[in-house]
Amino acid sequence: METLKALLDKTYITGILCELSYNYYNFINNCIMLPTILGSSLLTIMNSSEIDAIFTKMKIINITLNGLNTLILAISTNYKLIDRINNYKTNKNKSIKLQHLMESYILKNNTTTPEIVEGFINEYDKIHEDLIFGFPYHIKMKVIKKYQNKKSLPNSLSFLASADIVISEE
Repeated sequence: METLKALLDKTYITGILCELSYNYYNFINNCIMLPTILGSSLLTIMNSSEIDAIFTKMKIINITLNGLNTLILAISTNYKLIDRINNYKTNKNKSIKLQHLMESYILKNNTTTPEIVEGFINEYDKIHEDLIFGFPYHIKMKVIKKYQNKKSLPNSLSFLASADIVISEE
């Protein structure tokens, strides 16, 4: 039963990592998309104007805003922000479902069999296999600080938690 409880902790921590990573990349995406939305709206207003005196200035502003919108969308696409957001959200939900399944099993049973534990481990491994992107380092460190020596950490964090990593700022 202790193995199952340790796996429950690891699943819980994985869910937290997914949630924090989802929030982080979603915030970045929203910050990147806001100027694009505002720029597109401004272009629509400017293009509907029919004043010839400012046509040349509008043309320069139009080209600049279109260029900035293109650059912003290219950055978003290059860093695969939407893919990251979707992947973390999906795996957060899978982690929560697995947690509930394990909690339900623990409530209904006093003992486990190796087959049951192996089944839960396989489901846990599938979640990690489905994680296309790694977790940001600063999020890993935040979770380690909060949960080290309180919960069993996933293997990906156990290494960081046990290593004496010294980062010098020069």
